[in-house]
Order: sequence, then C-alpha cells, then structure tokens
Amino acid sequence: MNQIKDRSGADSGGAGVRVLARGLAILQAFEPDNAWRSNAELAAMTGVPKPTVSRITAHLTASGYLIYSPENAQYKLGASVLALGYLAASIGELTTQARPLMQELADDHNGSIVLASLDGLSMVCQEVCHGRGMLFALRVHPGSRLSLSRSALGRAVIGAMSESERSKLLGAIAQAHPEHWPGLEPAIQASVREMQAHDYCIATGTLESGTNGIAVVIDMPDRPHAYALGFAVPANQVTAEHLASAIAPRLLEIKHRLERDVARRSIG
Repeated sequence: MNQIKDRSGADSGGAGVRVLARGLAILQAFEPDNAWRSNAELAAMTGVPKPTVSRITAHLTASGYLIYSPENAQYKLGASVLALGYLAASIGELTTQARPLMQELADDHNGSIVLASLDGLSMVCQEVCHGRGMLFALRVHPGSRLSLSRSALGRAVIGAMSESERSKLLGAIAQAHPEHWPGLEPAIQASVREMQAHDYCIATGTLESGTNGIAVVIDMPDRPHAYALGFAVPANQVTAEHLASAIAPRLLEIKHRLERDVARRSIG
C-alpha cells in the first residue's frame, strides 16, 4: 500500500493548517477507487497518528465528505467531495467554452467581461477577458473577489434567486453591513425588479469606482444561477443606456448559447 505522506510540518503555519493538510491527505488516500478504508488503514497510508485520524474522519463524516459503515467500521468518500469534483470539472468546461465568446465581446466594445460564481457574500471571478483596445484595463483577474451587494454580477444572482433564498441572503448582507444597508437595500431591490423584467441588471460602481456594469446569470442543469456573466467599462466611456441597448443582447446571446451547450453535454 503506497503511503501518502502527511505534509503538515511544524513550519506549515499553525495547528489549523496542520489539521487541514492532514484532512486533505486522508481524503486523497481514497484515490483512485474510493474503496472502503478503516482508520487504521488511513493512518498507515498517511502517516497521521490513528487517534488524529479518528477525530478527522468523524468531522469529515459529519460534514458529508465521508460516508461511514458501522458494520465494517470503514469510510469512503461522500457526496460533498464528489460534488466538489463535479463543480471543478464543470467550471473548467464552462470557462473553456465561454472564453472566446467573452474575448470577442470585450474586444468589440473595449470593456472587461467576467464570469463569476457566488461564494458567501462575494462573487469570485472564474474567468476575465479585457478588450485588447482598452486604454486602462480594470484591475480584476481570475480569483478576484467582488462585492455581492454592489456589483452587477452579484445583483444579477440575487435577482435570479427564489424569494426565500433571496430573503435569507439579504438578511445576511444587512447583518454584515448594517451601516450601508439603508442605501443598499433600495438599489438591490431595483436590480431584482430589473432582472425579473429583462433577465439582466445594470449597476454603477461595480468592479471599481467609476465603472458601469451589466450582468446576466447562467443556469446549469440542476443548479440555477450557478454563474453570472458581467461586462464593465469606465462610466465616462459608456452610458447605462448603451449597456442596455448594445451589450445586453450580446450577453443574453452568450448566456443562452452556454446554457444550451451545457444542457446538451449533460444529456449526452
């Protein structure tokens, strides 16, 4: 049995990092066949002490990352890990397909276009394309985190949610930003109405101060509003009216094309 070494040395940055490294080593030990394994087997494979393995597998089971068999006192990977793998694969496929369409739109209108997904109270950029003719590219790149409540990307996702899902999220935003909430709430509600009427929303002050932005949502099979696709440009170059008349049809065209292709692949 090949040993997957515990890489959690003393210089790894503290107890939290060591626990994380050991947890990842334990999850990796189930590769490639996801066979049932006991705590003793996992300890032998990872080099992590058995009492520590027992504590970690208990937490991973409670979180849905492992499944436990009481009859055999063994574990295997659970749905949460498999869902993470599916999510990583779907992001890769979607960005590969979306990138040329995004770059074309960015070049045609000298703007920045972003594919992002929701993470807590932020939108995380998965792919970014800047127009090749832009004089000043916006300071955003894959991995950048944008405000959920202030960006067109975030407001598009909020507007596409069900009433109950949206109410819960708005409550979290209000709790996180109580001093700004009286001004944020009416702007967000206006974006919700715009999404419901047009399938897109426009917001100012999105990626950076002094920008105008517009966004749509992309629905994946069984995962509504999984992503948002947004276009942003300096406010002194493009008006909100131009975004609605010229950019919205292009964004909606990309949205529908990506959704059709993803649905076709999932069926196939």
